[in-house]
Amino acid sequence: MRSSPFRVLTAVTVAVLSMLSAAGPSAAGVTPSRPAGPLVPDRGFYVGAYTKSVSGYGQDREQQATTDLESRLGRPLDIDNHYYSFTDVFPSGREQWDIDHGRIPMISWNGDNTDAIARGDFDGIIAARAQAVALLKVPVFVRWFWEMDGNKKSALVPSPASYQKAWRHIHDIFVAAGATNAVWVWCPNAFAFDNGNALPYYPGGTYVDWVAADGYNFAPLRPGDQWETFGQIFGGFSAAAETFGKPLMVAEFGVLERGAGDKAAWFRQARDWITAHPAIAAVVYFNADSTSNGIAYNWRVDTSPASFEGFRALAGGAPAVRPAVSPPPAKPAPGDPAIPVDAGPVNGLPVRPGRPGGTSPAIAADGDTRAGVRAPAGSPSGGRPARTPSARLIWMLGLLHELDAASVAT
Repeated sequence: MRSSPFRVLTAVTVAVLSMLSAAGPSAAGVTPSRPAGPLVPDRGFYVGAYTKSVSGYGQDREQQATTDLESRLGRPLDIDNHYYSFTDVFPSGREQWDIDHGRIPMISWNGDNTDAIARGDFDGIIAARAQAVALLKVPVFVRWFWEMDGNKKSALVPSPASYQKAWRHIHDIFVAAGATNAVWVWCPNAFAFDNGNALPYYPGGTYVDWVAADGYNFAPLRPGDQWETFGQIFGGFSAAAETFGKPLMVAEFGVLERGAGDKAAWFRQARDWITAHPAIAAVVYFNADSTSNGIAYNWRVDTSPASFEGFRALAGGAPAVRPAVSPPPAKPAPGDPAIPVDAGPVNGLPVRPGRPGGTSPAIAADGDTRAGVRAPAGSPSGGRPARTPSARLIWMLGLLHELDAASVAT
């Protein structure tokens, strides 16, 4: 006998209410374990950076700036982040240089119109990039079209479903080309995990290897922003994303100078917070300056001697131990929400005011035309809600929405 949609709705509602009642202080205090996956360190966490030379853009300048930073830190970076526009040629020599020096390259590859990508309009470009990545022969991170949830990229992303289709299409072309060494990093804004906007863009567990987020402490320069700790910026991301059953990465983060010693203390607090959240297996700093809306932001780690020592303390813990052999892409975890390719936004969720755009600072065009251009920073942030919805709760509420629609149709 077929159950009525109303009875199913009632049962799911009871389950959601039970989940809410169970998510008390004791549940919040549970320390997550680290999921397995390709390139996941056996212990410790990776520390990486995008490092812009003070003398400008260009591959030689970036490499010199990276080696200078490593020399001052007294350790190599684990991850070296590189930016490319959608039609740029990569690998560009940067990636092989990283591999030769023991780093893991991260290819931050910007996007284009996702409907056109899913339709096959760019298949030749995608296949060429896939074949070139395959020739690297070692695992590399590929972070495609990060911060897709922000309004700065909304003109290229007609809907979450369109983004999902484009991601899966690119992924399938890479697999067909033999580029199984690409380790796929899905990366919304950190605040999109707070307000529930991230989940509808999730391409699904079989298409994603790492779940990441970007977040910056724009205070005291950006009007309306309050000083936020690393934990305040990424706490909602960590709590929601750990339910995906994937290793987590902070793919971009940055902090500005405020009072004397504040930036140094921020770095040390970040180290302690990351250590207490082992699901986070990598952090990648934005070691550069940028200008947005007429405001110059200096995110560099050495804006003061104390600040550099703070970053060195963050990077100076036990080094991450990379696995000898990377396992195949992880299967979806039992709790991994199965998001259909035509999924749309989940309605009726608490929304965090403000920050409609991306958090990332703008990067000017590379002098050698290889590094892509990112969207400028978003608008000032608003207040943070008292309670952050988990990814599992978001999925349950989305299911409620679909069942409700089904009950109306019958």
